[in-house]
Parts: sequence; structure tokens; C-alpha cells
Amino acid sequence: MNQICNKNGFTLLEVLIALAILAISLTAMIKASSENTVNTAYMRDKYLASIVAANKMNELQLLQNWPGTGNSNGKTELGKYTWKWDIKIENTPDSRLRRVIIAISLDEKDHTLYKLVGYLGQR
Repeated sequence: MNQICNKNGFTLLEVLIALAILAISLTAMIKASSENTVNTAYMRDKYLASIVAANKMNELQLLQNWPGTGNSNGKTELGKYTWKWDIKIENTPDSRLRRVIIAISLDEKDHTLYKLVGYLGQR
């Protein structure tokens, strides 16, 4: 009497291993997606901060009066956000040239998102 053993399906161990592999891979995909979302928001903020810095530099270039040295700060609105800007104007070895450092941050955060360094020439 020969017994023919007909195996159909997976064993419990094979199913548990497959579920463990699936859980690990799904966790990795969710983590990657979350990091991508955070990075996208950071890049958006950095891009908008660069626009604010460029706008402030253009405003300084369009001034009729030669800007004095020193610090100034303020706030501006762009892209549904309030941006805090800090401008530092310094002398250079050339008396007809000033160094301008513009630091931009989000109003509710304290760290600088973007920093622009430029020079203004006297007309």
C-alpha cells in the first residue's frame, strides 16, 4: 500500500516568513515616502527664501540713496508664509563698494534657511 502525499499550498512557516518580508519592505517604503515629503517641503521653503533674499537685494540696488553700514531686519509675506529677513551691510576695502549679507528664515522658526552675500556699488 503506497501512500501518495499530495501537498497543496504553503506551510505556516512559509506564510509567516513571507509576511515578515512584506512588513519590512512596506515599512521601508513608508519611511522613504515620508522622508521624500519632508525633503520636498524643505526645498520649497529654501526656494521661496531665495526669492525673498533676491527681492531684498534688488530693493537695495534700486535705492536712490547710498545705504549706510549696519544691521536691519523685518518681515515680508510671500507664498502664504511670513519670512523674517536680517540684512547686514559692511564696508569693504574699496570705499565705493559695500558688502551685503541677507539671511532669511521662516517667521516661526529661528534657523536661517537661506543666506545671500552680495555687493553694492556706489553710483
